[in-house]
Amino acid sequence: MLETQDAHSTARPRVVFLIEEFDRITTPLGLVTDAARAAFLGISPPALSKIRNGHNGPSADFIAAVRTALPAVSYERLFTTTTTTTEER
Repeated sequence: MLETQDAHSTARPRVVFLIEEFDRITTPLGLVTDAARAAFLGISPPALSKIRNGHNGPSADFIAAVRTALPAVSYERLFTTTTTTTEER
């Protein structure tokens, strides 16, 4: 039987960008500023800043930009999932 969360649970899964790992990968490529990293991904510096600072989670478009820019790097190396509750949000 497939295990599921309680239907009344307030927990919600979300994707988390592993920014420190992204920095470790992009620094040797000469991308040492958020402006350079954002340009590499084809996004705006403010969009990357909001993800870096935890104001926004990574959108599907952001994940696609990272995967396109770094196709040899696995999804699991740069993203993870976590569960937040209503109280944590």
